[in-house]
Amino acid sequence: MFFNERSCVSNATQDEARQAMLDFITVCQAVWRIHRGTTLVSEVRLDDVEIAPGYYLQQWRNEPGNHDAWQFMRKTLQRKAPISGVLPKPPEDQESEYRHEGDPVLGLAAAHLMNMLAVSLPTGPRWTAPWLKVDYEILDEDGLTAGIADVRHASENEHVQEHEGWIRTTAAAAPSSGAQVWEERDTLFPHLQFVPGVEQNLRELPGVAVANVRAELLRLNAAAENWKPGQSEPTWAVKVVPESDTRINLGLCNFTDLDGVKRLFSLHVRYQPHQGRIHFRLITEAGRIRVGYVGRKRLVAGVPRKAR
Repeated sequence: MFFNERSCVSNATQDEARQAMLDFITVCQAVWRIHRGTTLVSEVRLDDVEIAPGYYLQQWRNEPGNHDAWQFMRKTLQRKAPISGVLPKPPEDQESEYRHEGDPVLGLAAAHLMNMLAVSLPTGPRWTAPWLKVDYEILDEDGLTAGIADVRHASENEHVQEHEGWIRTTAAAAPSSGAQVWEERDTLFPHLQFVPGVEQNLRELPGVAVANVRAELLRLNAAAENWKPGQSEPTWAVKVVPESDTRINLGLCNFTDLDGVKRLFSLHVRYQPHQGRIHFRLITEAGRIRVGYVGRKRLVAGVPRKAR
């Protein structure tokens, strides 16, 4: 889960901040009881967080009444910082911005990109909802993509209860590696086909991308399962787009098919957190989707964009 740093920006008094911290840790404990592998990721070390004007978490932790709560944070809850150490570095030609009610929000952005839960200090009415809307803009070589995203969020126990089923399902289904996704492909994706090169793609997949790739493949599998005879293509539950003519002409979407012949796999979906792509083509006669590539956007024929 990702800590929403904007929830520390308030006019709360020190007494209000003390209570907000205790309530926040109660929320973290509720999530941890559901999934004991929970990690809290923040932009800066929590010790350095200013939870009220002139009042820092390191001051709060040293106060006698907060000992037990701090021990949970220190000894039980896994913590990581900064957020950039968890998210892969974006491509050099990509810029993105996420805002909530006009304010930049790093923690909420990370929660959206990673499809995870965001958590906040209960310091104001804007953080009292189990879902938060964020406006985002992503600029890359394909142009500007803008929209509004809903982010799972908790600042109260009631919010955790709303997300409990999702937390349990996500924790139980979370694959540990791309290799695991490949090994379970027949069970998870019975309506998809994979060319031989996809095995290596998945085995080399960065850990931070595994869950989202699995989720996108599940969506494609569902589309193929519901593909009715006579329909030219499935009904998509995810944004599916063809590749540009320029990239097609450069051969950047040609992959070796099941019969050893290179063919065009123009259709693709994107996955976060680093604008990866899953290229595929439709096998109409069999009502199947055949996946030809999973990985970073390819810049040169045969060469994917490497992680930086």
